[in-house]
Amino acid sequence: MKKIYFVRHSIRDESVHTETAPLSEEGMLKAEALQHYFKTIPVEAIYSSAFTRAHDTIKPTAKLLKLPIQVIPEFNERRIGEWLEDFDGFAAKQWSDFEYKLAQGESLDEVKARILPKWRELFSESASEWILTGHGTALSVLLNELTQGKFDYTDFREMLMPDVYLGIFTDDGDLLELRKHVHLDM
Repeated sequence: MKKIYFVRHSIRDESVHTETAPLSEEGMLKAEALQHYFKTIPVEAIYSSAFTRAHDTIKPTAKLLKLPIQVIPEFNERRIGEWLEDFDGFAAKQWSDFEYKLAQGESLDEVKARILPKWRELFSESASEWILTGHGTALSVLLNELTQGKFDYTDFREMLMPDVYLGIFTDDGDLLELRKHVHLDM
């Protein structure tokens, strides 16, 4: 059996309109608090998207657990293509049509095609208890696939920053259980 903790990054600095947006001051405080959730969990490896906000969310936990953060660019957030004022409307369109995208952006199908091969590789090669830190859309697309569509747009909208989902899997990769918002008891 494997336990995988899917961590959505903490609160980003909304004044930076690029993929390099760092955490806000509040986001950094929440990242520090997140480490207390993991202090008694025997995590053996930590993986993160290459984006600063994901890396910085799990950095205090990695330091506490004395584990390196292994950067996995395949788990970067989906490319939108341009800054959007109506992100919620855009996200709703993408979740209703996994092929929908803007110019220079990625569809949810393209995100899935990017992350699934790396997910399978990590799952087969990794320890029995590990953390994957990433982004709302990228993680939601993965969880949608792993739950055979049960994790949907509503679940995506309910994700917090940061948020932790615990997936319990068979050694063959079958998802037995997905626990949502497991860090809320910190």
